Amino acid sequence: MLFGLVWGMIWTLITGLTSYTNSVVFFCICRALHGIGLAFVLPNAIGIIGTLYQNGSKKKSAVFCLVGAMAPIGAALGSIFSAVISEKGHWPWAYYSNSICFAILAVATYIYIPNIPRHAAPEVTFDWLGSITGVTGLVLFNFSWNQAPAVGWDNPYIIVLLIVGFLSILAFFQIEKRVKYPLIPKEIMNSHILLILSAVGFGWGSFSIYVFYFWCLLMNINGWSPIHTGFTYFTFALFGVIAAFSVNVFIRRVRPSYLLLAATCAFLIGITMLSQTPPHQMYWHMLFPQMVILSFGMDISFPAASLVLSEHLPKKHQGMASSLVSTMINYSMSITLGFAGTAEAQILKRNTSTYKGYQAAMYVGVGLAVLGCILALVLHTCSYIWPHQEEVDLQIHKFEDDSDVLENSEPVLHPSRGGDNSTAKV
Repeated sequence: MLFGLVWGMIWTLITGLTSYTNSVVFFCICRALHGIGLAFVLPNAIGIIGTLYQNGSKKKSAVFCLVGAMAPIGAALGSIFSAVISEKGHWPWAYYSNSICFAILAVATYIYIPNIPRHAAPEVTFDWLGSITGVTGLVLFNFSWNQAPAVGWDNPYIIVLLIVGFLSILAFFQIEKRVKYPLIPKEIMNSHILLILSAVGFGWGSFSIYVFYFWCLLMNINGWSPIHTGFTYFTFALFGVIAAFSVNVFIRRVRPSYLLLAATCAFLIGITMLSQTPPHQMYWHMLFPQMVILSFGMDISFPAASLVLSEHLPKKHQGMASSLVSTMINYSMSITLGFAGTAEAQILKRNTSTYKGYQAAMYVGVGLAVLGCILALVLHTCSYIWPHQEEVDLQIHKFEDDSDVLENSEPVLHPSRGGDNSTAKV
């Protein structure tokens, strides 16, 4: 976690310094490297929380909800601060200030975050071949979809990279079947977890389209300034915090599948309302209600999914909970913009209306949100067909954690035997 913060601090600083190079390519490379630092921070933070707090405890639920509440607060503050700097000052300071925040967090992490004992077996090795093929496949597949709207699908290198990326992903799955220590342990990949991740991925993919075209609509069509548009994010901040902590109230009273179904429905309602929002309409008519609804979508889905996965995994896989959720969210948010951009580009070839192109992209988001709702409904239905599966999983992982404690404990003299050679495990 400390490494991720230091890495993010360095590359955020370098990103700001790219203003002196006037190179868009170098700027994009620095932004990508900056993201590696964040990819280290969140899974490790969730893993630490999952290890420190007992499964099923109210404190653990509250802390997970607090982490979820930070997202809308950070989005609102970042939007306002960067908008003010870009309009009133020198834009690189948006990155310099971010680098300063990373430095402060790194120092606080070094001082206050406790060392967590290793729960994985010491002989576990890293799957380098699976990592290389998996990352290569995902990157090339993503790049192809996001580059195609700009250069066109008739460009040969787009098709070549798409095929190579797809083959790399197939190779990754074949490698993972054969290696002793795969990147994603076989025992945690079941239909229950796959349904959760898929529903969350489709929901957040539609939300990514919403966010991008929300700004496009307000700034390019309605003519709003960045500051004016950024201030609308305070709606996300206020209602996002309320939504995140509502998970702590409901998670012990209703099935988690209820919460995920409600979250995906919120994603669907929000993107559908944006697709039907006419240009130049007053903010309070449709934009404000849809932002309130979407606040519950994003800030119920992440804490609920992370909490459910964390409580389904033993301590040695706690970091995997957030890693799976955050990877699915970030990747789906990235690649779905390529889907939406392709739809927009195709409409603009036949229609000169910019708004019609935006609307076509939003309809792609509606379709993704519908898929998320369907998967969440399937998950909810399955929770009734196999009503005790979650309890069985929790008992299995509790037994595994207790077994780890027994295996790692030292033998001590039994107090009732006066120092004889009999031993007992503690």
